[in-house]
Amino acid sequence: MVATHLYVNETEINTRLSAFDANREELINVVREVVGARADAVDDDPITAAGLFAYIHGTRNTRALFRSKGWRHERRENIEAVRHPDRNLKVIYQSVDMACDEKHVPQAISGKGSGAERAIDQAQGSLFADGELDAVTFKPVTAPPSGVWFLCVSVNGEDVCAELSKAAGVSNGNFRQFEERIFIIRKGEWENVRVKGDIEPDGVEFEPVIRRK
Repeated sequence: MVATHLYVNETEINTRLSAFDANREELINVVREVVGARADAVDDDPITAAGLFAYIHGTRNTRALFRSKGWRHERRENIEAVRHPDRNLKVIYQSVDMACDEKHVPQAISGKGSGAERAIDQAQGSLFADGELDAVTFKPVTAPPSGVWFLCVSVNGEDVCAELSKAAGVSNGNFRQFEERIFIIRKGEWENVRVKGDIEPDGVEFEPVIRRK
């Protein structure tokens, strides 16, 4: 039986992310853009607006992050991705029902089509049959990451979770399982997330000066 490798310790998370030329703080910033875009949806918008905004800004900012590091656009079979320039490695933004739950496989909100299934099979190979990735291990993988990875973001009420994970395959229109899952924001962490570069209030208040002309 092949295990799904989980990364939950911050040191191990950043070590694994370094192989993507990224770190946890940078991916949290992508998630912030997604959450902000969802909040732009108003009652007069179509009911799908929040999800569409999340997808657009998730894809945009995922690409912007990795393209700043030399990665390239990829667009095949209507799948929007960003690809490493030299390795078989690509990242796709994905809105999911629930991320960072050890007992739950993230499911794409809009489902996954045949194009995604082919992309995963071609990159990862049809290595695992249903049920062969049920075990979980916290032992890190040392080999460089490869294949198709998804930045999975879930928004449930006020809580936001995110993980960068490598899908093992698709069946019945959605993810079957994942080979690796790097937990970026776990349940209950969103409210207290702090990213380097955030401006903290210094406690000084300024009174506006009003001058009469």
